[in-house]
Amino acid sequence: MTVAAYAPEIINPDATENLVILCEHASNHIPADLNNLGLPAEELKRHIAWDIGAEAVTRKMCEMMGVSAVVAKASRLVLDANREPDHTTLIPLESDGTLIPGNQNLSVEDIQSRKEAFYDPFHQTADAVIERHLEAGVNPIVIGMHSFTSHMDSFDRPWQIGFLWNKDQRLAQAMIGLLERETDLTIGDNEPYSGQELYYTMQRHGADRGLPQTTIEIRQDLLADDNMVTQWAALLAECLDECMGRADLMKREYF
Repeated sequence: MTVAAYAPEIINPDATENLVILCEHASNHIPADLNNLGLPAEELKRHIAWDIGAEAVTRKMCEMMGVSAVVAKASRLVLDANREPDHTTLIPLESDGTLIPGNQNLSVEDIQSRKEAFYDPFHQTADAVIERHLEAGVNPIVIGMHSFTSHMDSFDRPWQIGFLWNKDQRLAQAMIGLLERETDLTIGDNEPYSGQELYYTMQRHGADRGLPQTTIEIRQDLLADDNMVTQWAALLAECLDECMGRADLMKREYF
């Protein structure tokens, strides 16, 4: 089945500030030709379909800071851009106990069609945005903006925010240190997931270019309204402003 291409949105496309935000799980939208992947509408409101609140925080930070962001426009149930192209969960068969009927028994051609429609446009756009910054002489911090459900696998997650990293810890540890100094938040260091397991977008667009990078995960119940979103965006913007003033964080390094 051929799927129409779904270009991501670029926020502030002309900006060349010292920060680029990438938001792969911004939307719960399923293109009409995929028939909701056989799921009832109620399932698409759940965390399995998107990172609830992640797009709102991204947009607010872009508004506050004047930075660029790349925002995906289709659900991660269609295809998860934060996966290697051959990862077993690139197109998930199930998520948090929910079977995804429209993802069962896909042919090689079906999978390739989705890659061309959703995966390639997101990553090619992210590449172009970051390369535009580099060509302008700017070495941007690269942020992956995500959110996480408060309850998973019979476990109540205690973290309010987490920072993921793989080999380059510079930005994650700087952000953790700043938040520990300024707040009483419960902060995850490679929690609720490990960047040493799931980190494709940050590895490809940040680490592979030697740029400081981290995935930020905010607990979804703390993004329940516009006021919460604004408070998180302001807090992260303040911390990132301080990080962007540090020469040790802003230089390109390979780990």
